[in-house]
Amino acid sequence: MFIAAATMAAVLALSPLASPAHASTTSGACLAKSPGASVSVDATCVDPAYSVPVIDSQSDVTQPSTVHLVQGHFDGTNVSFRIYLPAKDEWRNRFFQFTYPLDGQEPLNSVAFATSHGGYSVQTSGAAGYRHAAAAAKFARTVAANYYGVDSAGIFGYLYGWSGGAFQVDGALEYTTGVWQGAVPIVQGSPLSVIHNFSVRALATFVLKDKKDQIEAAERPGGSGNPYAGLSPMQASVLKEATRMGIPLKAWEDFDYLATTVAFDGFVTLVPQIDSTYVDDFWSKPGYLGTEHSALGTFFRQSVAKDPSLRARLALMAYHRYTIPSTGFGAAYDQFRTFNGTPAFPQRSMNVARIISSSITGGASFSGALNVKTIAVNSTIDADAYPWEGAWYAKQVQSALGAAVDSRFRVWFTENADHNPENRTGAGADRLVGYAPVVYRALDDLTAWVERDVAPAKSSSYRVTQDNQVLLSDSINRGGVQPLVELTALAAAKRHDVRVGKSVTFSARVQVPRGTGSIVSIGWDPQGYGSFRELKIPSGSTTLVLHLSARYGTAGTYYPTVRVGAQRDGDKSQVLTTVLNLDRTDVVVR
Repeated sequence: MFIAAATMAAVLALSPLASPAHASTTSGACLAKSPGASVSVDATCVDPAYSVPVIDSQSDVTQPSTVHLVQGHFDGTNVSFRIYLPAKDEWRNRFFQFTYPLDGQEPLNSVAFATSHGGYSVQTSGAAGYRHAAAAAKFARTVAANYYGVDSAGIFGYLYGWSGGAFQVDGALEYTTGVWQGAVPIVQGSPLSVIHNFSVRALATFVLKDKKDQIEAAERPGGSGNPYAGLSPMQASVLKEATRMGIPLKAWEDFDYLATTVAFDGFVTLVPQIDSTYVDDFWSKPGYLGTEHSALGTFFRQSVAKDPSLRARLALMAYHRYTIPSTGFGAAYDQFRTFNGTPAFPQRSMNVARIISSSITGGASFSGALNVKTIAVNSTIDADAYPWEGAWYAKQVQSALGAAVDSRFRVWFTENADHNPENRTGAGADRLVGYAPVVYRALDDLTAWVERDVAPAKSSSYRVTQDNQVLLSDSINRGGVQPLVELTALAAAKRHDVRVGKSVTFSARVQVPRGTGSIVSIGWDPQGYGSFRELKIPSGSTTLVLHLSARYGTAGTYYPTVRVGAQRDGDKSQVLTTVLNLDRTDVVVR
């Protein structure tokens, strides 16, 4: 979901930051507050870069919902927009707008959610920054006011976006006022994550590829929980580096996903185009891994000697070491500093990671100085946007807002979720849930918070360990809206050995945080294949203890799974806002 670097050049080119319109002095124009700053956009100014909206077509459509569809573009740009207007009797004076830097990334059910929750939906084609989205939001207000016969000033707007779109939401939160009244940034990154998260992943999976099976086994239910067992000192050091950079240890259960290099492959090409001497410096200058007298340095030199085509690729695997922030960001970068806080490695004068994030956000500083009510949604097993980055942003907000933070901000972590928004079917369904229902729940609760001052569930309770892992509280009072699930076999053991044909008894305890809804579904998958059988449960329950059993006719290792759905109004039919969680255990049949 993060932006592939192969398309990054196009994103950079779409950025309006360097446009002559940025310096326009037209009366009523949106302008930067100081030379070199990003453009500030309010509810009435006209952005010179997007000053002429053009409607290309209007039609009544029935897919994905029954709406009046208005399509258009901004003259002189490549930015197009779509406005999905529900019938007047279904509309409740609001809109929801999804943003992402590239085309074709709209959520599967974004229009259906908007229309079923009293809003029209606004979508734009991909572009960098926040200004095109703000221009589309303001023009859509005018269109909606005419269509519904209302005053545009009374329309509430809500902006949301995941991954690269969360960057754009961060920019909008800093540089717009009065355009949106609430926001939901989702699976957030830090100003350096666009490259760093993928360089350290590539480094770790390259060094640890021969240890894949034992690392995966350590992180599965019933495993040792110690992925360092059996590693050489060099391998253990690299795993520690990757862990402190933020890769969730639980993500190592799917080694192949971590080893996916689509994004990293693009950076191998892009970074040398911007920092032309980086690769040569890496292999020739003191202080870089390519010349380092260490086991890892030797391993790199031997690898490139065997395959010279790896030269640039290996150099980029350590890029995060040479572009660290001057201060802050905790354990992720402290490991690359000396005892007095200075960098332990040479630093590049040009930080491509910051250049890219600045382009995508529209120049955001990630200050946390929110001017609208915001619910951030992040995932605990995200190996693309690391969990600590969401916690870091929450800390920025706390610092900026102080005592006002609870009146304007929430952060909800989704347990057992990664970077994929949708709930799984089949492979992976026994291990992961999607965060899209949490997003839709956040948007639904945000409308109540903004429009009626009904406060949403409190922020998730978590701690960030010394190794930069985000651990949620196991208390029912831990906040957020996700149900808690605990599955055990027999005497509270996470691993159970049994003979073929013998019955195994399980206990499942399910709880819903107070005031967030009730249990609407429980699925049981005794094999752990991702195929769930729906269980009958009493309606309106917020706490349940179930006793389940299974008999295994074939020897092997199984991962029985319970998956639970909870919905605010106890309405099972509201699939979009039914929030899932799961738990697994381990059964070895001999």
